[in-house]
Amino acid sequence: MKVMTNYSTTRKIASYEVNLFGQIRLSAILRICQEAAETHLMSYNMDHLTLMEKENLAFLILRVGMQISRMPKDGETITIRTRPEGNAGVQFYRSYEIRCGGDKWMDILYANVLVDSRTHKLISPSRLDFMETDVQKMRSPKRKLCKLKMPQKLEQWGIRQIRFSDLDFNGHLSNSIYGDIIEDFLPHNYTNNHFKIEKKHYQASKFTI
Repeated sequence: MKVMTNYSTTRKIASYEVNLFGQIRLSAILRICQEAAETHLMSYNMDHLTLMEKENLAFLILRVGMQISRMPKDGETITIRTRPEGNAGVQFYRSYEIRCGGDKWMDILYANVLVDSRTHKLISPSRLDFMETDVQKMRSPKRKLCKLKMPQKLEQWGIRQIRFSDLDFNGHLSNSIYGDIIEDFLPHNYTNNHFKIEKKHYQASKFTI
């Protein structure tokens, strides 16, 4: 049985991916991570189209943790490195590093879950035992993502209406759109902030932030 190796790719930050200050948008970072993981999984026949067509399965993002020391700028070339980080119960962990030269600018960790694409019910990792790739790696992740401990009473900053263009092929809010929502409601210098988005419904019409 094959064990999934690391994956690395290099790309230049495009002008349409940056904000008013010439720095990459948070939503663009999420898209870059998603595409890197998809390309990596494709070589193991675990990309979203294959899983959907053969098994009616899909990976959904449960949590994302980021440590940002510097935001890439327009025209800079970055290297994205990603690898699976093991399982914790039904959660699949995957890490990403975004580097420029020899410097690590971002350390990102995702927790994903496997669901039935029709019922949206959580599926055990053992459902993938038929595959030739060892997705569990028989170990627990060194790091885990936990819920943020927030004050009981939070100030409401506004309500964001979900639009048709926000939806992905599953009919859900695309994960990258969370980055746009965060940037629209948080101060410009959000790199040292913790945030929480309250998701009212799976296919909600609006989000409270």
